Amino acid sequence: MDILLSLLAGALVSVPCCIIVPRLLVHGGFLDMPGERSSHVRPTPKGGGVGIVLAFAAAAVALDAPMHLWLPLCALAALSFANDLRGMSSKWRLVAQFMAAAVALGGAWWSGQAAWGWFLFPPAVLFAVATTNCYNFMDGINGIAGITGMTAFGSLVAYGAMHDSSVPLLLPIVAAIGAVIGFLPFNMPRARLFMGDAGSIFLGFLFSMIVCISSHSWTEFFVLASFLYPFYADEAVTMVERIWRSESLMQPHRLHLYQFLANELGVAHWKVSTGYGLVQLVVILLAVGAGRQGLWAVLALDIVLLGVWAAVHWTMKRRFHQGRSEA
Repeated sequence: MDILLSLLAGALVSVPCCIIVPRLLVHGGFLDMPGERSSHVRPTPKGGGVGIVLAFAAAAVALDAPMHLWLPLCALAALSFANDLRGMSSKWRLVAQFMAAAVALGGAWWSGQAAWGWFLFPPAVLFAVATTNCYNFMDGINGIAGITGMTAFGSLVAYGAMHDSSVPLLLPIVAAIGAVIGFLPFNMPRARLFMGDAGSIFLGFLFSMIVCISSHSWTEFFVLASFLYPFYADEAVTMVERIWRSESLMQPHRLHLYQFLANELGVAHWKVSTGYGLVQLVVILLAVGAGRQGLWAVLALDIVLLGVWAAVHWTMKRRFHQGRSEA
């Protein structure tokens, strides 16, 4: 009953925000203007993540959740919303992400919520920052960040229930899931509102933090991290492609597989996003099954899946460009 109420409460917070925030942003002239690297063609307000963050924060405060877990996250989301409106230096945004990760994960380790030793603190912070930016980079078409987030966090909650283990910030996470559900009709199939950095940075950071705190072994860490596998795989393969092309990794681009499908092949955004969600569900089931066989089974699965993803990525692009050259 608590889970259902939290889900409903999250949606009830999110929907009014998705109605009010865009009007305020349009009135203030804060619109995401399409550019050469964009996958959208109409000026669209960003701010759908505001309702997600507010739903999570309200649940965390109401349930007296540990402040070191939710306050750095919400502060980072607020900073990201400011970046949505005015733009900030990438250097200072990265500094803020490292600080938030250090406070949240350091507090979790100090209070005994994390099962790993102090020597794993730096890698955990790096994982959190890397995942946060990966999630943000992958939020480029309608529905992809929302569907992926809903699937990943729903699976984390289900995994905790099946393995009789506690998930940190359980009900605030459920409220965030409800908020994502409330946001999605405004974002797909046609986007009247984008999630923005406030939402994508928030969801990426929250996912990485929960994975780090919930993992009691290397096996469990790789199983839980695999819940976001399509995002990691797409980002990793695209980074290799960009390095191969001698491109700067700091410059905007449209080389991700999801961008290629939506832009070059013209597949509808909602179809690509739904497809990513379905692949994500399959990988989650495979990862949980492999986890029962131990660490090496999970690592082998991840490597094989990464190879399959890379093969699909490069084969589709090669055939597309060959077809254009022949035409």
